[in-house]
Amino acid sequence: MSEKTFSSRCLASALGLYLTVAGIPALGAEHTFDGVYSGQRVLTKGSCPAVDDVSVTIHGETLTFTNSALKKFVVGFFVRQDGSFDEIHTDVDGDTVHVVGRITGDVIEADVDNPPCEYHWHLKKQ
Repeated sequence: MSEKTFSSRCLASALGLYLTVAGIPALGAEHTFDGVYSGQRVLTKGSCPAVDDVSVTIHGETLTFTNSALKKFVVGFFVRQDGSFDEIHTDVDGDTVHVVGRITGDVIEADVDNPPCEYHWHLKKQ
């Protein structure tokens, strides 16, 4: 009985060590997309400003957005390992912003639906 318990503990320890070591690269990759990105948003639909400067800071699961109308607007942000994202944020007044796009290398390409207007972002990591 004690040999069986010892064997089970060894197996459990080995499995725990394996999972810990296997998880280390994933932890390091968790914040791969962190940084400051800037560029412009270009109007694709609606009657809002046609072009506007945009700055985005990604840190962990947070995106901080600044343009001519909003300063340091913070939303939850979850980037998949392939760089894609699809976020909907609703503020206390019921206004929504839908951001869908991808980070490839040091560039964010995204479409942003912020009724009554829609924009395309092209932002480069600084």
